[in-house]
Amino acid sequence: MSSASFSCILLAGGRSSRMGQDKALLRFGSVSLLEHMQTKLSDLGCQDILISRNQPGFISDIIPEQGPLSGLHACLAHCQFNKVLVVPVDMPALTATTLLPLLNVEASAAYYRDCALPCVLTNSSELQADINQQLAVDNGRRSVFALLQRLNATALPCHHEAQLINTNTPQQWSQLCQIQDQTQEWKHESQ
Repeated sequence: MSSASFSCILLAGGRSSRMGQDKALLRFGSVSLLEHMQTKLSDLGCQDILISRNQPGFISDIIPEQGPLSGLHACLAHCQFNKVLVVPVDMPALTATTLLPLLNVEASAAYYRDCALPCVLTNSSELQADINQQLAVDNGRRSVFALLQRLNATALPCHHEAQLINTNTPQQWSQLCQIQDQTQEWKHESQ
């Protein structure tokens, strides 16, 4: 586990238009995908989990319809710690093996090469100002990848690419569930 305390922003406020239903509420085993990811982050040692989700009881976007940057914008002010792990709700295969290297890097921002999420950011007035600026202008660069580029984030190599698969469509969700079931059967048989 990482020795430093950190906050986590779980991005669960997307429209899920390609999935055709709310991804956060998809069943993953006996729980929703949202519950699965919350448990995963708690098990990682995060005691400050903020959920960006435009529903009652969660942190809603202040500036709506602007993607994940808007979720970050709304959540950063609530983070207890400077180090912030940002995780999308639709990556249920993530494990500590993949998340801990991001948390343990010394850079002010880090991500895996060719995959903007998950990432680690250092919460600062400069970060918040950058996000505010991008959200305030019509032609703002609002992707997380563009944010990481502006921050000169460290791009780490990833040795566990299968954990970085996100599920945006019913086909991707079905494939992931099949892989997970096969893995669980294999583990069960080998015990």
